[in-house]
Amino acid sequence: MGCHLCTASCCHRASQQRKCGQTNLESIMKLLKFGAKGSAVSELQQLLIKNGMKGKNNKPLSIDGHFGESTEYAVIQFQKKMDIKVDGIVGNTTLNALKGLDLSKHLKDADLTIGAKRLDVPEIVIRAIAEVETQGEGYLPDGRPKILFERHRMYFYLSQKRGKAFADKMMSQYPNVINTQTGGYHGNAAEYTRLALAKQIDEDSALMSASWGRFQLMGENWKDLGYSSVQEFVEQHYQSESLQFEAFLRFCEFKSGTVAGKKWTLLEALRQENWDAVFSLYNGRNYKKLGYDSKFLRVMNRLDPNYQRKTA
Repeated sequence: MGCHLCTASCCHRASQQRKCGQTNLESIMKLLKFGAKGSAVSELQQLLIKNGMKGKNNKPLSIDGHFGESTEYAVIQFQKKMDIKVDGIVGNTTLNALKGLDLSKHLKDADLTIGAKRLDVPEIVIRAIAEVETQGEGYLPDGRPKILFERHRMYFYLSQKRGKAFADKMMSQYPNVINTQTGGYHGNAAEYTRLALAKQIDEDSALMSASWGRFQLMGENWKDLGYSSVQEFVEQHYQSESLQFEAFLRFCEFKSGTVAGKKWTLLEALRQENWDAVFSLYNGRNYKKLGYDSKFLRVMNRLDPNYQRKTA
């Protein structure tokens, strides 16, 4: 599905936003979790106290800027209270909930339980995938779905639809959005600039050439997943993370391919916990270069410290 890259210009924009009045907590680039320290953690602790949360053994939280056991406990209790993903980690969803903002677009914790039962796979697996993809967040701060635009897929679809000569001509003019090679990523909201240019050339090809939302599914899958058009697929991703999750469940039920000479369905690979097959079918054969496998297994081991021993 791809990883999200942050360029120097993205970091510059984040710096400018902080100058315009954002708090340290709002401007963090990474998720806040156990072991974190600093002013962002202090602001988190203030929000938890404001929401009536306490630490372990019902002890009052201290505003000390250290994300320790008591702060993690308070975060988990708050997430349970709000029916959002329970992991003790603070991302945009938990932060928005702490600030009293609308959570109607966000994935509910119960969605993950229901989805795991539907696929008949361990719930921990679904939770790990939900966390690793896009750091567990399906939307940008401005409310648009997270995307990653793949210029090599744009070249492919443009070639199919309008011929190789036209695709080559467009590539010579706009190599950052139409190319035979992967790359050109800007990350975050800047990906929509690339998408907008591609849409001016051919809308359907552009929408199919981006991965969308929390689970980073390519728009090119729209027909196989039962949508009437790529536009409907995209619209569903705008509406809510629960609908993004529905697309993910459909993808798991549909996807198949050959890995290491053996025919696999993604569902079969998930149930057997054959991670090479899972990552190859879901993220592509270059998944190791993206570090997806190591990220996923780190999350699995955090969610269940005994997991590594069980699979050794």
